[in-house]
Amino acid sequence: MSDKTNEFGDAYEQVQEIMFQIVSLLNSFGITDVNAGALMKLLGAIDEEAEPFLNKVMFINGDYLDLRDADVIPGEEDFDPPNPGTTLH
Repeated sequence: MSDKTNEFGDAYEQVQEIMFQIVSLLNSFGITDVNAGALMKLLGAIDEEAEPFLNKVMFINGDYLDLRDADVIPGEEDFDPPNPGTTLH
């Protein structure tokens, strides 16, 4: 591995750590979903790089950051709707 590749790898890890710390701080104030594209722009990414992530949110999953579509509600995909003929009381 070249020095330049190693240098970018270190920078990539540092950016991930910064993003984790920002999302952690926002979590402490009750903000659990952070727009990934907006966070990238905050850290200096150009619009073309951040745009594909504007419809994604970052959230903390254990010790890691995870990414999902902004319009997905956690747990909703596991929801099994009742039969249309079922009466709910």
